Amino acid sequence: MNRRSLILSLGSAMALASCLVSFKSAVADEPKAGALLQSLPKDGAWVEYNVNLKLNDQEFVPSWTLRSVGQAFHGGKQCRIIEMEQSSDVPQFPKTTWRVVVPEDEFGDGKDPISKAGKVWIKQAENEPAAVESIALRDPIFAMLLAGPKQNLKSEEATEKINWQQGDLECAVLSGHNELELGTAKFSMVHRIFRHKDVPFGLAGMTQEITVSVGGQKQTAIVKMSLRDHGKDAKAKLPDLVP
Repeated sequence: MNRRSLILSLGSAMALASCLVSFKSAVADEPKAGALLQSLPKDGAWVEYNVNLKLNDQEFVPSWTLRSVGQAFHGGKQCRIIEMEQSSDVPQFPKTTWRVVVPEDEFGDGKDPISKAGKVWIKQAENEPAAVESIALRDPIFAMLLAGPKQNLKSEEATEKINWQQGDLECAVLSGHNELELGTAKFSMVHRIFRHKDVPFGLAGMTQEITVSVGGQKQTAIVKMSLRDHGKDAKAKLPDLVP
């Protein structure tokens, strides 16, 4: 091999190596999961969200609250007890509180901790709390919402500004979609999730466009959620439910 051929070969090898490194970096940077709640907050942390739901010609303004309300040892693992509460003044959306026991090692970037809950309870309206096998079996639509996007996940280059009572947050944006079939109904969700490390659970807000198709008929709902407030010293609403 002459000197010129050697130089060309070395140049090609270096270019190939550079491409491989870039490809590996790009793959490593791709989001692994789009679950709404991924970060493990300090115990006692709470966060409240304003929610705007547009369904056909109707508009609803429920609120959503997350609380870390204790620790427990369950299934051989150290766990965190989380409550998720939906509040509303309209009968279409009765007050609902979920209480879940989640292994702490299931939290983290790219994970879906709530789906790994070892114990799950639900209380709706004035009914007594009930133990259920999983959120997905009791309320698959809510489980789909919590799971966030699973297809075409993308970390957007531009940030999203979220305004709340203490100022603005520049949030990372994750987008994608998710699909679910229940009998003859097909649900499709297009998500944009806004994350910030200073907010408990890492969730500062989101938008979701939900399309339901049944027998050729379609309905669309748009959900917008943004941070209202967060703090510490959370008080459990269902303190007597323990694993």
